Parts: sequence; structure tokens; C-alpha cells
Amino acid sequence: MAEPEAPKHETTLDTGKQQVGEVYAASLLKAAENAGETSLVLAEFQSLVVDVLDEKPQLESMLSSPRITHREKEAIIDKAFQGKVTKTFLNFLKVLSKHGRLDCLRVTFVCFREQMLTQQGQLEVQVTTATELDQATQESMKAALSAAFDKTVELVLKVDPQLIGGSLIRVGDTVYDSSVANRLERVRESAKDNTIREIRLATSRFTADA
Repeated sequence: MAEPEAPKHETTLDTGKQQVGEVYAASLLKAAENAGETSLVLAEFQSLVVDVLDEKPQLESMLSSPRITHREKEAIIDKAFQGKVTKTFLNFLKVLSKHGRLDCLRVTFVCFREQMLTQQGQLEVQVTTATELDQATQESMKAALSAAFDKTVELVLKVDPQLIGGSLIRVGDTVYDSSVANRLERVRESAKDNTIREIRLATSRFTADA
């Protein structure tokens, strides 16, 4: 499966919305599994966030607005998505609308993706760097992180030119020490076995910053 693309819009997971997102994500994941459409639904959800919400903020505002009724939102959803997405995902959007939770679309997407990866024995790691990483560095970092966490790591790459200190690594709600991030950036120049051993030791000393 292709590595998930990070949405352009930064999603801030406040506690209330995250709890809501986790519940709806779990329900969607179960429905998608029952329909045999898990990967397809993930792609549809990602496209909704990246191609629709990021590009059409007015539509996101309309869907999130408490001033617009569920019936009106349902009509918008049908017009925009009917026949273009699976019935599973279309029904999910309508359920969110019915319960006034379309403002949680972004956080639900994050939770859905994380739950799906976890179920598949994978771990999503967000890596933010000041400049774009070349393919060789990405592969080396992915291998080192997979060994450190003993899971298959899926990298979500972001570029922030204002970032000071090289790079930032986020796993779930935990942001890891920048010195470890810098060490991982230099993994290509280090002996592979020694680097992995260092990372394993470092993970036990990580300090949560999120």
C-alpha cells in the first residue's frame, strides 16, 4: 500500500474531537472491512481531505456550520459525492451529518488511518524536515525506525522551512527529541547495525514533548 499523504491543512487533535474521531473511525473501519473496501475507503477519505477540504475551504465551512440543517448538508453530500465514492463512505458522511459531527472529518481521518495501520501491524510516523528528504534517506530512516519500534513504519513526510534543528519526529501524540531525529537523518553515513542499536537505546530515553 502506498504511504499516506499528509494533508496540507495541519490537524490539531483536541481531546474532545479526538475521542469523537476515534469512535467514528472505528465504526467506519468495521463497516469498510465488512464490505471488503478498507483500502478503497482510506483512499476516498484521504481524497476528501486533501483534494476537497484543503482546496475548498468554503465547502468545509458549510459542512461544519451548525446553521445549516442536516437535510441541507445531506443534499450537498449527495450532489458532491453520490456515484463517486463507495456506499460505505457515503453513508458514513451522512451519519456524521445527522449527528452534527462533520466538523470532525479531519480528526476522524487521522484516527481511521492510524487504526487501519495498527490493525495491519504498521506504525505511522510523521517526519517534519526543513528540506525535502531524498529517497535514499527516506528508506534508511524508515528501516531504522521500523527496527527501533519493531513494526513496519509508514512515513508521513512534511516540509517546514522554518524548522530549526534538522527534523521532528512524531509518533501519535509524542514528539521525539530532536537529537534523535538528527541522528536518524545521518543513518546512511552510520554503520547500519550500530545505528539501529543506538536508536533502540534512544527510544527508552525519549521525552514526550507533545
